[in-house]
Amino acid sequence: MGDYTYASVFWMYSLMALFVFGTLYFLVKALRSGAVRDDEAPKYRMLEDDVPEGGHHGEKA
Repeated sequence: MGDYTYASVFWMYSLMALFVFGTLYFLVKALRSGAVRDDEAPKYRMLEDDVPEGGHHGEKA
């Protein structure tokens, strides 16, 4: 019967390192693209009223 501790620990640490590097990669990619620069912008865009081209609020056709 062999000792399987080394093999299981090696693969577990490799998997943990893969998760850490993957997380850092996507964090850096998001920071460079500006995806997290202004996190309040979508909320304010949703609150803006949709005004048709050339129209004003309260204007009747």
